[in-house]
Amino acid sequence: MTQVILYDDRTVHIDGYKNIISFDSEHMCIRCKDKVLDIKGKNLQIDSFSEVKMVISGVISGLEWT
Repeated sequence: MTQVILYDDRTVHIDGYKNIISFDSEHMCIRCKDKVLDIKGKNLQIDSFSEVKMVISGVISGLEWT
């Protein structure tokens, strides 16, 4: 199970991700259990990550499951 927590429009906490598909400062694709999480924004950066948890910050303008 993947859990995504959005703290205002500045921080996303993802618990249960599998890997990073692509990343730049305006768009990030994260593979989760059976879907891909697309994160769009400005100045996106990975604040911390482990094998199963990740924290992303920046000005987040959208989240979408694909």
